Amino acid sequence: MSVDEIKCPHCGKWSNRMGTIDERCPYCDHHFEPGRFRYAQEQKMIIQRNRQDGFMVIKKDDDPIVKILKELVNWVRWTTFYGISAIYIIIAVIVILYGLVMI
Repeated sequence: MSVDEIKCPHCGKWSNRMGTIDERCPYCDHHFEPGRFRYAQEQKMIIQRNRQDGFMVIKKDDDPIVKILKELVNWVRWTTFYGISAIYIIIAVIVILYGLVMI
């Protein structure tokens, strides 16, 4: 990583930084890029919530093969859900179009 100079958005002093997301100003201890840091934290929370909401929760202490099988089961579950939803939507569109043609 390269070292860059950045002006702190909070205190206005210049300091060196390495370019990481969670880097803080050495003078005021605020984040250099609070929006980018907040976005990264939100993405981590979304990923964690999605993994917990899965049909089969993947734990850190699971074996690699068990993790792969759980991912596969979760993928099949969501693919089936969205596939059936798409079929219902297609049937509804066909019924509506048929009704319009018969008027």
